[in-house]
Amino acid sequence: VTPQLRTDKGQSSLVLVDLGNGKNRLGATALAQVYKQLGDKPADVDNAEQLKGFFDAMQTLVRDDKLVAYHDKGDGGLFVTLAEMAFAGHCGVKADIAGLSSSENGEDTLAALFNEELG
Repeated sequence: VTPQLRTDKGQSSLVLVDLGNGKNRLGATALAQVYKQLGDKPADVDNAEQLKGFFDAMQTLVRDDKLVAYHDKGDGGLFVTLAEMAFAGHCGVKADIAGLSSSENGEDTLAALFNEELG
């Protein structure tokens, strides 16, 4: 399975599976480095059993030919994931990120887009 979005497969949806469970830790991320910061809390695996369940589910989806593309957001975050998938597929992406910000004014949207938690 590649990260290439496949427009030749018909209508599809991108699904974010957040294995960081909303923590959005920014320590040691590419975003922190851009601002010459290190941060204090890096992404981590908090639940190994959840990670195993995710891996098993992905293997089942691949085996059943239900997964068209896949990309881990652990290297650059969700924004980078979406950009790389669109570049590979030579297409655009329409992403509704409203549900990723828990604050009403969206102040943690940056963290939601650039955290490098597993997912």
